[in-house]
Amino acid sequence: MIVLEQVSKSYRSKDGLISAVAPTSLEVAEGEIFGIIGQSGAGKSTILRMMNLLEAPTTGSVIVNGRDLTKCSPQELRVARRSIGMIFQHFYLLQNRTAADNIAFPLEISGVPKKNREQRVKQCLEIVGLEDKASAYPAQLSGGQKQRVAIARALATEPKVLLCDEPTSALDPQTTGVILEFIRDINKRFGVTIVLVSHDMEVVKHICGRIAVMEHGSIVETLDLSGTGQKPTTEIAKLLLGDRREALKGGVAYV
Repeated sequence: MIVLEQVSKSYRSKDGLISAVAPTSLEVAEGEIFGIIGQSGAGKSTILRMMNLLEAPTTGSVIVNGRDLTKCSPQELRVARRSIGMIFQHFYLLQNRTAADNIAFPLEISGVPKKNREQRVKQCLEIVGLEDKASAYPAQLSGGQKQRVAIARALATEPKVLLCDEPTSALDPQTTGVILEFIRDINKRFGVTIVLVSHDMEVVKHICGRIAVMEHGSIVETLDLSGTGQKPTTEIAKLLLGDRREALKGGVAYV
């Protein structure tokens, strides 16, 4: 479903060229929940945002559902993005719109008729269990409810791919579990391919079948967590997986 071919991302600064992501390749299968994990500054959010060209890669190709997004015109890219939903750590809800109106927003932009919008919004509210909050404004919702509205908004256009950038970092542990179960349920019910970025190994262990471990802008290891017994080989992966003793043996600082 997602193929990154030697993508990289560099930024120009007053001190010269800064590399955020080194040339990297990655494949995500259709229908899987794939995790990307790494410490702060590893490049995981940058690589996620390249999957829908919110960050245009400096080099390489981004192929989603068989289409190279880097070769799309602006209009073609807008159409392609309708099949790629995204949720963020801080929700990004429109404060002057109700929950229902926030969910309807991407449908309005896409020109979906009002009657069809209302029907789809109702469906999405049911999916996330917030039918009774349709008329509530973001200020009237808890953090978990806000994230559920954000998930419903991302699902409004019936995407084939859902990109999740630290979706539970602003939530308490109990609410985190609820949100992760919603994400897992969406994957099972609708076959949506999900890529989830987190710095928390417990989050990705909870729902991801495979994970990529990033360090200094590169994917250093890909691990299968689906009961294969695969063990990490890189020191950073050992650290993130919680094997402090093995990581310290390799000289990795535990932070």
